[in-house]
Amino acid sequence: MKLKNIAIYTLMLAMATSFVACDEWLSKEPSKSTKKTLENTEQLDALLGNFQTFYQEQCSHVYGTDDWGIWPEFHGAKSGGVYNATTQLPYLLWGDEVDDARYSVWQKEYPKIYYANVAIEQAMSLQGLEEDKANLKAEGHFLRAYSMFQLAVAHTLYYTGDNGDELGLSLQTTNFEDSSARANLADTWAAIDADLQEALKITVALKGANGKNRTWRATTASVNAFAARYYLYRGDLAQAKSYAEKALAEYSTLGDYNTTMSFSKTTLSKVINSSTNEETVTVYYPSTYNTRLATVANFGKWFETEGIYLSRDCYHASWWFVPSKELVDTYAIDVPGDDKQNDLRFRYFFVEDFSLRTCSVDPAFRWYGVMMHEMESIDAGPSVAEMMLIKAEYEAREGNKDTAMSILNTLRKARIDASVYTANMTASSKDDAIKKVLQERRRELFMTMRWYDMKRLNANDYAADDITVTRQYYDYNAASGSVLADQGVKTFTLEPNSRHYAIPIPKTEIANSKGAIQQNVY
Repeated sequence: MKLKNIAIYTLMLAMATSFVACDEWLSKEPSKSTKKTLENTEQLDALLGNFQTFYQEQCSHVYGTDDWGIWPEFHGAKSGGVYNATTQLPYLLWGDEVDDARYSVWQKEYPKIYYANVAIEQAMSLQGLEEDKANLKAEGHFLRAYSMFQLAVAHTLYYTGDNGDELGLSLQTTNFEDSSARANLADTWAAIDADLQEALKITVALKGANGKNRTWRATTASVNAFAARYYLYRGDLAQAKSYAEKALAEYSTLGDYNTTMSFSKTTLSKVINSSTNEETVTVYYPSTYNTRLATVANFGKWFETEGIYLSRDCYHASWWFVPSKELVDTYAIDVPGDDKQNDLRFRYFFVEDFSLRTCSVDPAFRWYGVMMHEMESIDAGPSVAEMMLIKAEYEAREGNKDTAMSILNTLRKARIDASVYTANMTASSKDDAIKKVLQERRRELFMTMRWYDMKRLNANDYAADDITVTRQYYDYNAASGSVLADQGVKTFTLEPNSRHYAIPIPKTEIANSKGAIQQNVY
């Protein structure tokens, strides 16, 4: 099938405009253009092939992790502070309410579900080949499962099997008369699992007829990779390993940062501390900086990145992914010379003095920023490296420490500066192997997968996995948008299995549903 993006673009634009926010989708009748009846598989293929609709994911779940940095000095680092008391601090400090929906996973994923539902409900009745219809329907199930999974990880408690009566998600179809009330957790996860099983019926290979990987669409490899991610989260490591192996059997190329990464020619030169000890600082960006994903022309470069099954990005509108001190320090662990710069993930993606781009205080506030595609996007889709780490975790937890370390060392050779890589990593015990796998996972999948990991690790029965996050910062008033710095520094704590692992649904979404959507209980 051919993608006719130009022919369908007007329809897509109208649909996208109508579904700017989930509350609009849940509460308003769509325009006539959104109800246009599809006639054939080429039209539906074009609808699902409009990559701009699906690739971007919000980062509100990342704020609450121990990968994200916040401490009192951030408040004075720039005029008005670095963090907004209305849109960001409620996520960063695990508040009970969020007023604004602009950073919400809820707001971002439900419009995608609408398109998925169109595919599921209409594909088999369209004109076209039966194989094409079946694959488009399976892709709809994949897109819905993927978005529902994102929503569940962000906005619901971890499903243990014993807490099925807790609040889940709104289970929507294209029927605008459906209630937007939230189903329970048991029904929510049953729906995601059912969609995944249908998605696994897809027969479209990752490699297209032109020899290039179709990372912008659902394929056998991307669906298997997502299944591996899904089952790892659910605690079924054997299933996760099985699907990871299926994805790797189809595609296992691991991009080697020794050859694929460098620094961009674009730099920032900044004069700092002019009133004390003036200095000119040059800030260096990674080569991937130049593939800004807001520029559609860069999609082609992104799609050809080695090691990706599905092109998805974690998007941060404020343009500063702030790493925590703990995350920064982990790159000095198990690296030659205990030098973070010898880990190429840190060297290229953790931009030293990134804070100088926006913070002009004297003396200068100097801290890192995590960057991939310019300043707003980090790769978040399933990858070859993630599949390797899933296999390694399975082996480590099974007690096969040497096998686990062998997998890790294959990954590390593509991530550590080859000029200083002299010895492989070893583990002294099962516990040591698990610890090292999780550390490597954190370094490889920085920020994007940490909330996912914190929730699943706290939910298992292995005590060493438990994670408590503590932050020192000022309290805030979201209604007035003010940080209460005059009241002094306060301690905020996220305990394992806290109810705040279900991020609040924005009040605007609840209001627009006329109360049908219920807020999480804290």
